[in-house]
Amino acid sequence: MQSAKWLRHFKSMVGNHFVLALSILSALFLFVALSTFSRFPQLVEWLYARRVYALIARILSPLSAAIPFSVSEISLYIGLLGAVFWGIRGIVRRRFIRTVLELCAGAALLALWFYLAWGFNYLRPTIEQQLQLAAVAPDSLALRENFLWCIEQANATWQPASPWTLPDLDNEIERHYDEVFAELGWPCISGHWPPKFLIVPALLDYTLTSGIFGPFFHEVHLNSHLLPVEMPFVLAHEKAHGRGFARESEASFLAVLVCSRSSNQAVRYSAYFALLGRFMNRYRLFAGFDSLEHTIRPEIITDFEAVWRRYEKYMGPFAEISHKSYDLYLRANQVEGGAANYGDVVELVMRWRKSNNGLME
Repeated sequence: MQSAKWLRHFKSMVGNHFVLALSILSALFLFVALSTFSRFPQLVEWLYARRVYALIARILSPLSAAIPFSVSEISLYIGLLGAVFWGIRGIVRRRFIRTVLELCAGAALLALWFYLAWGFNYLRPTIEQQLQLAAVAPDSLALRENFLWCIEQANATWQPASPWTLPDLDNEIERHYDEVFAELGWPCISGHWPPKFLIVPALLDYTLTSGIFGPFFHEVHLNSHLLPVEMPFVLAHEKAHGRGFARESEASFLAVLVCSRSSNQAVRYSAYFALLGRFMNRYRLFAGFDSLEHTIRPEIITDFEAVWRRYEKYMGPFAEISHKSYDLYLRANQVEGGAANYGDVVELVMRWRKSNNGLME
């Protein structure tokens, strides 16, 4: 009798405090893991990126790829509706504290899965460290020389049409990723990330997002309103995230490496077009920018104007809030410069070219 009474008491105690214990344990595990991994990036590379993450990607990405719609998008809607329902349910039942704890437990579990499934990649050694890229002088002369090179490449590869279908483009980029990783001596992540479009494209439009990698289910998403000139580079960028490169500058750098070796001129142009935009933003404040800008083919300027018109339609408070939120998110994950990290692809390309005698391919 005494043991039965104690067992009932124990079950009652566990039931009342299970949610709180789950929240605390999840948060504690993340704190310890993040604190440890942030101090030992080589451990992240050896243990997580090349083993744990590689296994998760190999298992999870083919499963989500077999589903024709975005599991991430549907899960987002279900999760938001579920959180609202649970909150209202708690208010009606006057269980305010317990409901808050339950919602916190749900958030803790989401954060835990985010880092296990993908997020620890933020703590890997940088590409500069992995490839031992030569340093470049932070002066306008080096920037000007690389800016001129990028202009020349974009001018040479511009063409009026993009002769590819999306499945063909997907296969082309996957094939060159295998080649690039083999040449760099990196183990190739065995995953499958076919591009998907959202059911509600406004989610990407009004956040001015061209593409997004869904870390919870390992899905690559493209904005369905992308122009042909944008699509190859954006697709390659998101596939770099799928291969475990979380920093935006590194994903863009790999996208340039991959697209620039394509036999399809339109794919090469997409990479140099995207890179040229970053160089223009970086060099704009230096003397002589106007004279260099005039050497860009007028057709390329027309492409930039078309992309700007696509963005301009959706600019507003929501886009600004989204940008600031993403900036905070990147900084919280130890990405130096936050959202400005996108532009750091310029330095990566400059360092790569210096280490490879001016070559990019």
